[in-house]
Amino acid sequence: MSDEVTNVLSFDVEHWYSATLLRERVTDPATHVEASVERVLAILDRFDVRATFFVVGELAHERPDLVARIADAGHEVGSHGHTHRPLFELDRDEFAAELEASAVAIHDATGTWPTGFRAPNFSVTPRTAWAIEALEAAGYRYDSSVFPVKTPMYGVADAPVRPYRLDPRAPFTDSGDEADGRLVELPLAVFHPRVRLPVAGGFYARVLPTWPVKRGIRSLNARGHPATIYFHPWEFNPAVRSAAEHAPIPAHARFVSFHGIERLAAKLEALLDEFAFGTAGAVADGYADPGEVATDGTAPLRIGGER
Repeated sequence: MSDEVTNVLSFDVEHWYSATLLRERVTDPATHVEASVERVLAILDRFDVRATFFVVGELAHERPDLVARIADAGHEVGSHGHTHRPLFELDRDEFAAELEASAVAIHDATGTWPTGFRAPNFSVTPRTAWAIEALEAAGYRYDSSVFPVKTPMYGVADAPVRPYRLDPRAPFTDSGDEADGRLVELPLAVFHPRVRLPVAGGFYARVLPTWPVKRGIRSLNARGHPATIYFHPWEFNPAVRSAAEHAPIPAHARFVSFHGIERLAAKLEALLDEFAFGTAGAVADGYADPGEVATDGTAPLRIGGER
Protein backbone atom coordinates (compact mmCIF):
# COMPACT_ATOMS: atom_id res chain seq x y z
CA MET A 1 0.00 0.00 0.00
CA SER A 2 1.15 3.51 -0.81
CA ASP A 3 0.90 5.37 2.50
CA GLU A 4 2.93 8.50 1.80
CA VAL A 5 -0.19 10.60 1.18
CA THR A 6 -3.55 10.12 2.85
CA ASN A 7 -6.35 10.47 0.33
CA VAL A 8 -9.96 11.41 1.02
CA LEU A 9 -12.63 8.72 0.79
CA SER A 10 -16.17 10.05 0.79
CA PHE A 11 -19.73 8.87 0.23
CA ASP A 12 -22.73 11.03 -0.64
CA VAL A 13 -25.67 9.54 1.26
CA GLU A 14 -29.00 10.15 -0.44
CA HIS A 15 -31.96 8.22 -1.76
CA TRP A 16 -30.89 6.75 -5.10
CA TYR A 17 -33.81 8.33 -6.91
CA SER A 18 -32.85 11.84 -5.75
CA ALA A 19 -30.03 11.96 -8.31
CA THR A 20 -30.42 14.82 -10.78
CA LEU A 21 -31.20 12.55 -13.74
CA LEU A 22 -33.80 10.54 -11.81
CA ARG A 23 -35.53 12.72 -9.24
CA GLU A 24 -38.48 13.75 -11.43
CA ARG A 25 -38.99 10.30 -12.92
CA VAL A 26 -39.06 7.76 -10.13
CA THR A 27 -39.62 7.21 -6.43
CA ASP A 28 -39.03 4.05 -4.44
CA PRO A 29 -40.68 3.66 -1.04
CA ALA A 30 -38.21 0.89 -0.19
CA THR A 31 -35.24 3.18 -1.02
CA HIS A 32 -32.68 0.45 -0.17
CA VAL A 33 -30.67 3.10 1.68
CA GLU A 34 -30.08 1.04 4.83
CA ALA A 35 -28.86 -2.02 2.94
CA SER A 36 -26.69 0.15 0.70
CA VAL A 37 -24.99 1.91 3.62
CA GLU A 38 -24.45 -1.38 5.43
CA ARG A 39 -22.68 -2.82 2.38
CA VAL A 40 -20.28 0.12 2.37
CA LEU A 41 -19.70 0.01 6.13
CA ALA A 42 -18.82 -3.69 5.88
CA ILE A 43 -16.18 -3.00 3.22
CA LEU A 44 -14.65 -0.15 5.22
CA ASP A 45 -14.61 -2.24 8.38
CA ARG A 46 -12.84 -5.06 6.58
CA PHE A 47 -10.09 -2.67 5.43
CA ASP A 48 -10.08 -0.69 8.71
CA VAL A 49 -10.61 2.59 6.84
CA ARG A 50 -12.45 5.68 8.06
CA ALA A 51 -14.33 7.82 5.54
CA THR A 52 -16.58 10.87 5.37
CA PHE A 53 -20.28 10.42 4.68
CA PHE A 54 -21.95 13.58 3.36
CA VAL A 55 -25.57 13.02 4.39
CA VAL A 56 -28.69 14.77 3.10
CA GLY A 57 -30.42 16.43 6.06
CA GLU A 58 -33.88 15.11 5.20
CA LEU A 59 -32.50 11.58 5.23
CA ALA A 60 -30.80 12.18 8.59
CA HIS A 61 -34.15 13.38 9.92
CA GLU A 62 -35.99 10.36 8.47
CA ARG A 63 -33.43 7.75 9.52
CA PRO A 64 -31.43 9.08 12.48
CA ASP A 65 -30.51 5.55 13.57
CA LEU A 66 -28.77 4.91 10.25
CA VAL A 67 -26.76 8.14 10.47
CA ALA A 68 -25.88 7.35 14.09
CA ARG A 69 -24.69 3.93 12.91
CA ILE A 70 -22.29 5.63 10.48
CA ALA A 71 -20.89 7.88 13.21
CA ASP A 72 -20.68 5.04 15.74
CA ALA A 73 -18.53 3.10 13.26
CA GLY A 74 -15.95 5.90 13.52
CA HIS A 75 -16.73 7.76 10.31
CA GLU A 76 -17.16 11.50 9.84
CA VAL A 77 -20.63 12.81 8.95
CA GLY A 78 -20.79 15.96 6.83
CA SER A 79 -23.64 17.87 5.21
CA HIS A 80 -24.93 17.20 1.70
CA GLY A 81 -27.57 19.91 1.95
CA HIS A 82 -31.02 19.33 3.37
CA THR A 83 -33.19 18.56 0.34
CA HIS A 84 -30.55 17.55 -2.22
CA ARG A 85 -31.41 20.55 -4.37
CA PRO A 86 -28.44 21.93 -6.37
CA LEU A 87 -27.31 25.37 -5.26
CA PHE A 88 -28.32 26.97 -8.55
CA GLU A 89 -31.94 26.20 -7.61
CA LEU A 90 -31.60 28.12 -4.32
CA ASP A 91 -31.19 31.74 -3.37
CA ARG A 92 -28.93 32.84 -0.52
CA ASP A 93 -31.63 32.76 2.14
CA GLU A 94 -32.82 29.32 1.05
CA PHE A 95 -29.27 28.01 1.14
CA ALA A 96 -28.70 29.40 4.64
CA ALA A 97 -31.90 27.68 5.74
CA GLU A 98 -30.74 24.41 4.15
CA LEU A 99 -27.40 24.61 5.96
CA GLU A 100 -29.13 25.13 9.28
CA ALA A 101 -31.73 22.40 8.79
CA SER A 102 -29.19 19.81 7.69
CA ALA A 103 -26.80 20.68 10.53
CA VAL A 104 -29.56 20.31 13.11
CA ALA A 105 -30.71 16.98 11.64
CA ILE A 106 -27.16 15.60 11.66
CA HIS A 107 -26.55 16.85 15.20
CA ASP A 108 -29.80 15.30 16.40
CA ALA A 109 -28.75 11.97 14.90
CA THR A 110 -25.08 11.90 15.93
CA GLY A 111 -24.57 14.39 18.76
CA THR A 112 -21.97 16.27 16.72
CA TRP A 113 -22.17 19.20 14.30
CA PRO A 114 -20.97 18.75 10.72
CA THR A 115 -17.88 20.76 9.82
CA GLY A 116 -17.70 19.81 6.14
CA PHE A 117 -20.05 20.33 3.21
CA ARG A 118 -20.54 18.92 -0.26
CA ALA A 119 -23.06 20.53 -2.59
CA PRO A 120 -25.50 18.30 -4.45
CA ASN A 121 -24.40 17.90 -8.05
CA PHE A 122 -21.05 19.57 -7.21
CA SER A 123 -22.92 22.84 -7.69
CA VAL A 124 -20.38 25.26 -6.19
CA THR A 125 -19.39 27.05 -9.40
CA PRO A 126 -18.80 30.67 -10.46
CA ARG A 127 -22.58 30.96 -10.75
CA THR A 128 -23.03 30.04 -7.08
CA ALA A 129 -19.78 31.39 -5.60
CA TRP A 130 -21.86 33.27 -3.02
CA ALA A 131 -22.22 29.92 -1.23
CA ILE A 132 -18.62 30.15 -0.03
CA GLU A 133 -19.32 33.14 2.18
CA ALA A 134 -22.47 31.42 3.45
CA LEU A 135 -20.45 28.35 4.45
CA GLU A 136 -17.88 30.50 6.23
CA ALA A 137 -20.62 32.46 8.00
CA ALA A 138 -22.18 29.19 9.18
CA GLY A 139 -18.86 28.05 10.66
CA TYR A 140 -17.96 25.24 8.28
CA ARG A 141 -14.25 24.39 8.10
CA TYR A 142 -14.09 22.84 4.65
CA ASP A 143 -15.97 22.30 1.41
CA SER A 144 -15.62 19.48 -1.10
CA SER A 145 -17.85 20.58 -3.96
CA VAL A 146 -15.51 21.82 -6.69
CA PHE A 147 -14.89 19.45 -9.59
CA PRO A 148 -11.87 20.97 -11.40
CA VAL A 149 -12.93 19.92 -14.88
CA LYS A 150 -15.86 21.07 -16.99
CA THR A 151 -18.43 18.37 -17.76
CA PRO A 152 -21.92 18.64 -19.29
CA MET A 153 -23.45 18.51 -15.80
CA TYR A 154 -21.01 20.37 -13.53
CA GLY A 155 -17.43 21.42 -12.96
CA VAL A 156 -15.13 24.45 -12.98
CA ALA A 157 -12.54 24.42 -15.76
CA ASP A 158 -9.01 25.23 -14.56
CA ALA A 159 -9.91 25.26 -10.85
CA PRO A 160 -7.02 24.03 -8.67
CA VAL A 161 -6.58 20.27 -8.46
CA ARG A 162 -4.97 20.33 -5.01
CA PRO A 163 -6.59 21.25 -1.68
CA TYR A 164 -6.38 24.97 -1.01
CA ARG A 165 -7.82 27.72 1.15
CA LEU A 166 -10.68 29.48 -0.58
CA ASP A 167 -10.21 33.19 -1.09
CA PRO A 168 -13.79 34.55 -1.39
CA ARG A 169 -12.50 37.18 -3.84
CA ALA A 170 -11.09 34.53 -6.21
CA PRO A 171 -12.53 31.20 -5.04
CA PHE A 172 -11.45 29.12 -8.01
CA THR A 173 -7.82 30.26 -8.04
CA ASP A 174 -5.13 28.80 -5.81
CA SER A 175 -3.80 31.87 -3.99
CA GLY A 176 -1.38 29.79 -1.96
CA ASP A 177 -1.36 28.91 1.70
CA GLU A 178 -1.63 32.56 2.69
CA ALA A 179 -5.08 33.05 1.15
CA ASP A 180 -7.43 35.19 3.21
CA GLY A 181 -10.22 32.61 3.28
CA ARG A 182 -10.78 30.33 6.24
CA LEU A 183 -12.61 27.61 4.30
CA VAL A 184 -10.49 24.76 2.89
CA GLU A 185 -11.52 23.36 -0.49
CA LEU A 186 -10.96 19.65 -1.19
CA PRO A 187 -11.49 19.40 -4.97
CA LEU A 188 -12.56 16.13 -6.54
CA ALA A 189 -9.78 14.10 -8.15
CA VAL A 190 -8.84 14.53 -11.79
CA PHE A 191 -6.05 12.98 -13.84
CA HIS A 192 -4.48 15.56 -16.12
CA PRO A 193 -1.46 14.47 -18.17
CA ARG A 194 -2.64 16.88 -20.91
CA VAL A 195 -6.43 17.05 -20.73
CA ARG A 196 -8.14 16.78 -17.36
CA LEU A 197 -9.98 13.48 -16.93
CA PRO A 198 -12.42 13.09 -14.02
CA VAL A 199 -11.50 9.98 -12.05
CA ALA A 200 -12.93 10.87 -8.64
CA GLY A 201 -15.47 8.07 -8.44
CA GLY A 202 -19.18 7.68 -8.96
CA PHE A 203 -20.04 7.28 -12.64
CA TYR A 204 -16.40 7.62 -13.65
CA ALA A 205 -15.28 4.76 -11.41
CA ARG A 206 -18.16 2.62 -12.64
CA VAL A 207 -17.59 3.17 -16.36
CA LEU A 208 -13.77 3.35 -16.44
CA PRO A 209 -11.44 0.44 -15.78
CA THR A 210 -9.62 0.68 -12.48
CA TRP A 211 -6.21 1.59 -13.92
CA PRO A 212 -6.95 5.21 -14.97
CA VAL A 213 -8.44 5.87 -11.54
CA LYS A 214 -5.29 4.49 -9.93
CA ARG A 215 -3.08 6.52 -12.27
CA GLY A 216 -4.98 9.65 -11.38
CA ILE A 217 -4.48 9.04 -7.66
CA ARG A 218 -0.80 8.22 -8.16
CA SER A 219 -0.31 11.37 -10.25
CA LEU A 220 -1.73 13.58 -7.49
CA ASN A 221 0.11 11.72 -4.74
CA ALA A 222 3.43 12.03 -6.61
CA ARG A 223 3.11 15.81 -6.25
CA GLY A 224 2.22 15.50 -2.58
CA HIS A 225 -1.49 16.13 -3.13
CA PRO A 226 -4.29 13.94 -1.75
CA ALA A 227 -6.94 12.65 -4.13
CA THR A 228 -10.55 13.17 -3.09
CA ILE A 229 -12.68 10.22 -4.15
CA TYR A 230 -16.46 9.93 -3.87
CA PHE A 231 -19.15 7.29 -4.25
CA HIS A 232 -22.82 6.84 -3.37
CA PRO A 233 -23.76 3.89 -1.14
CA TRP A 234 -26.60 2.98 -3.52
CA GLU A 235 -24.01 2.40 -6.26
CA PHE A 236 -22.94 -0.71 -4.33
CA ASN A 237 -26.44 -2.22 -4.29
CA PRO A 238 -27.68 -3.83 -7.53
CA ALA A 239 -31.19 -3.89 -6.05
CA VAL A 240 -31.64 -0.25 -7.03
CA ARG A 241 -31.28 -1.13 -10.70
CA SER A 242 -34.00 -3.75 -10.29
CA ALA A 243 -36.19 -1.18 -8.55
CA ALA A 244 -35.77 1.16 -11.52
CA GLU A 245 -36.36 -1.49 -14.16
CA HIS A 246 -39.88 -0.38 -15.09
CA ALA A 247 -39.47 3.34 -14.38
CA PRO A 248 -39.71 5.81 -17.31
CA ILE A 249 -35.99 6.58 -17.37
CA PRO A 250 -34.34 7.55 -20.69
CA ALA A 251 -31.58 5.27 -21.91
CA HIS A 252 -28.78 7.80 -21.36
CA ALA A 253 -29.93 8.49 -17.79
CA ARG A 254 -30.20 4.76 -17.09
CA PHE A 255 -26.66 4.22 -18.37
CA VAL A 256 -25.17 7.10 -16.37
CA SER A 257 -27.03 6.07 -13.22
CA PHE A 258 -26.57 2.31 -13.16
CA HIS A 259 -23.85 1.11 -15.53
CA GLY A 260 -21.16 -0.89 -13.74
CA ILE A 261 -22.89 -1.15 -10.36
CA GLU A 262 -22.11 -4.87 -10.09
CA ARG A 263 -18.35 -4.26 -10.37
CA LEU A 264 -17.97 -1.21 -8.14
CA ALA A 265 -17.35 -2.99 -4.84
CA ALA A 266 -14.38 -4.84 -6.33
CA LYS A 267 -13.00 -1.56 -7.72
CA LEU A 268 -13.29 0.15 -4.34
CA GLU A 269 -11.56 -2.77 -2.66
CA ALA A 270 -8.71 -2.55 -5.19
CA LEU A 271 -8.24 1.14 -4.30
CA LEU A 272 -8.35 0.45 -0.57
CA ASP A 273 -5.78 -2.29 -1.00
CA GLU A 274 -3.28 0.03 -2.71
CA PHE A 275 -3.77 3.54 -1.30
CA ALA A 276 -4.12 5.16 2.10
CA PHE A 277 -7.47 6.85 2.78
CA GLY A 278 -8.96 8.88 5.60
CA THR A 279 -11.68 11.39 6.36
CA ALA A 280 -12.10 14.70 4.61
CA GLY A 281 -11.96 16.53 7.92
CA ALA A 282 -8.59 15.04 8.86
CA VAL A 283 -7.08 15.93 5.49
CA ALA A 284 -8.58 19.44 5.55
CA ASP A 285 -6.88 20.08 8.90
CA GLY A 286 -3.53 19.92 7.13
CA TYR A 287 -4.47 22.88 4.93
CA ALA A 288 -6.30 25.04 7.47
CA ASP A 289 -5.13 28.38 8.77
CA PRO A 290 -2.71 27.58 11.62
CA GLY A 291 -4.64 30.07 13.73
CA GLU A 292 -7.85 28.11 13.36
CA VAL A 293 -8.63 25.61 16.09
CA ALA A 294 -10.16 22.49 14.63
CA THR A 295 -13.39 21.50 16.30
CA ASP A 296 -14.28 17.93 17.15
CA GLY A 297 -17.87 18.62 16.18
CA THR A 298 -19.14 19.12 19.72
CA ALA A 299 -19.22 22.92 19.36
CA PRO A 300 -22.25 24.12 17.37
CA LEU A 301 -21.98 25.75 14.01
CA ARG A 302 -23.11 29.35 13.81
CA ILE A 303 -26.70 28.40 13.08
CA GLY A 304 -29.55 30.75 13.76
CA GLY A 305 -27.10 33.64 13.71
CA GLU A 306 -25.28 32.62 16.91
CA ARG A 307 -22.34 30.43 17.88
